[in-house]
Amino acid sequence: MNKICLIAIVLSFTLFDISSNALAVERNSNIIIEAPYVRASIPGTDITSAYMSIENKNNEAIILTGVSGLFADRIEIHQHTMSNGMMKMRQVEQLVVNEQSKVILQPMGYHLMIFNVKKALLPEEEVSLTLHFKQQKDLVITIPVQSIKQEKPAKKQHHHH
Repeated sequence: MNKICLIAIVLSFTLFDISSNALAVERNSNIIIEAPYVRASIPGTDITSAYMSIENKNNEAIILTGVSGLFADRIEIHQHTMSNGMMKMRQVEQLVVNEQSKVILQPMGYHLMIFNVKKALLPEEEVSLTLHFKQQKDLVITIPVQSIKQEKPAKKQHHHH
């Protein structure tokens, strides 16, 4: 085997190592999804939420316009905001990820609200989400279901809006 071929094989395993919890969604994608998960169902409810970071390696902003999944009837982009000392949650129509930037979807910030889940989501399962972008191809990602106990507290991170 020649050296160039061997280097290409080693690089491909290094760049697309799923076990690192970073997902390069497409080989030519400039959008990187990291640490995605959906919360396991709480018994008696059909609503849950999903979290991840969306990194934009493009030289122009990308806009997430919606998310869908066959396991639920409706998925909305939501944002928690503090208003007069009260935490409020509201739906946002789109989420802008500026060029060479990252937006973190996390508890008490931007997140995905998932409504009318068709069957209970259990830890260790996986679900498929389709991220819909304006002026970009849809990205389909498979993400794990985690119980609330498995969640890691979000590190303090700065992101620009």
